[in-house]
Amino acid sequence: MGLGSHTTSLGLLWLVALFPLFVVFDRICQNSRFSWRQKAIWTFLACWVAGCIASAWAASFMTHSIHVFGHLPKIVAVLITVFGYGLEVTLLLFVVFAVPLLWIRRWQGWDIVMRFAFFVMAEPIYPKLFPWSIGKFSFLEVSWIAQTADLLGSWGLGFYVGGCNFLLLFFWRWFRQSQGWSTFSINKKLACCFSGIYLVLLISGMAYGGWRTYQLRPLLSQGPSMHVAAIQPNFSLQRLASNPELAYSKRKKNIYELLNDSAKAMLPFSNSSFQADSSIPKLVVWPESVYPFDAQNKEGQRLLEQFAKSQQSAILSTSVDWELTAEGEPLWYSIAFLMGADGTVKGRYNKISLIPFGEYIPGAEWFPVYRRWLKELVPNISEFARGKEFTVFQLSDTIRLSGIICYDAFSAEIIRNMVRNGAGLVVNLSNLAWFGRTNASQQMESILRWHAIENRVPFLYISNNGESVFLNSLGEPMSERLKLFEQGSLSETIHLQQHYSIYREHREWIQGGVVLLYLIILLSGHKYGRIFTINSDA
Repeated sequence: MGLGSHTTSLGLLWLVALFPLFVVFDRICQNSRFSWRQKAIWTFLACWVAGCIASAWAASFMTHSIHVFGHLPKIVAVLITVFGYGLEVTLLLFVVFAVPLLWIRRWQGWDIVMRFAFFVMAEPIYPKLFPWSIGKFSFLEVSWIAQTADLLGSWGLGFYVGGCNFLLLFFWRWFRQSQGWSTFSINKKLACCFSGIYLVLLISGMAYGGWRTYQLRPLLSQGPSMHVAAIQPNFSLQRLASNPELAYSKRKKNIYELLNDSAKAMLPFSNSSFQADSSIPKLVVWPESVYPFDAQNKEGQRLLEQFAKSQQSAILSTSVDWELTAEGEPLWYSIAFLMGADGTVKGRYNKISLIPFGEYIPGAEWFPVYRRWLKELVPNISEFARGKEFTVFQLSDTIRLSGIICYDAFSAEIIRNMVRNGAGLVVNLSNLAWFGRTNASQQMESILRWHAIENRVPFLYISNNGESVFLNSLGEPMSERLKLFEQGSLSETIHLQQHYSIYREHREWIQGGVVLLYLIILLSGHKYGRIFTINSDA
């Protein structure tokens, strides 16, 4: 999903994209000749077709990684994405949209209300590999609706998407009945009531988003200041991947070039024409996988200390570190660390959200033979221990920030806890060069923009290969965006801040309220609509 004007048009397609699937469900589940088992099979197959199409469109970055890093033919990579990740999307569609249909016996309209309520309740808690929802896909560029994410969460915006699709289903049934094409009745009063409530809540959401934008925009220039130089070195991964198709850059990883890039990026903050306040702290940020030493390397420590002291700047970067277990085996961690301007390390964060098969081998502790086989098959595969602390680095009395590493961005819980622990800026340190010229960086930025709105803090997304950008607490870009596979830097003076977010502080109560509302609708549907049956042959 790219960003910009084309995202709006493609994203808003979700307002109608589910409607054809719902019509297919109607034809299957209203067919009295089908048994319960046949309905389940046919609705699952319909979901599979939709899931394969969605995964092929949205997960092209996975196809590229499987093809290049896994050394598999392109057609095989496409099939793995479509039938692998596509199966996960299929299961999601089947559970949140099709499963409730299997027990419905009357189709006059209460079934739509109940199914819609079930979707709103189930989608946020259904486990997923990638934390996308149709609300996230749809409204990123629709500013006033997007701002309601600090009230409902980005998941909650699925209410508007699902509501629109189910509303279309209401009127489709109404139209079929008026043309004599269907023997199933439609409760017109219920359809009008559903439409009215949906429109009221849509207008209310837009009004809230507009008010929140108006309220927060003057505050974006307030808060403790910090000069930040974020480096996008665009180092090549050709050596690691042993595959020339990954080498969009020929620039080899080199600490001296990295330091030289950083010194150039710091020049605006020492230039008199910039009128920089010398009392404002400075920070250099390096993305994931560009610092070429482990955390215990003495030469690397010496070079970092020298640079920090000479530039009077802190350094935020990533590395790897280890500790010995009781058996004498090294236990590895992927870490983010902050070195102060005085050359001392101010803090360290151990990455929590690890990538399956990239940073850990699922099930390895139970199947050692499988682990050895996989490590022989993929020699570069890494195994890291999982961190446990939601670390916040304190650079001064007023400057508190957190550094998450790549895939941590998929965890709303990690970011939420860091912000609640006091972070006024969250930095995502990534290296997505593995995914080539695909939509991976755009999707990562989209996720971070939602996190910025949900938690009302600014973000910095910095990647080795791009597309790096600063984001404000409205989820808007507040700097230029470096291009994909471009060598460059971002030098900005930013304001660290936290604004109140109902969703951040009270998410559990909001989700509990949604569950309670669903139960009320469920009981009402059964009382007034008599829509359920447990008969497996119905």
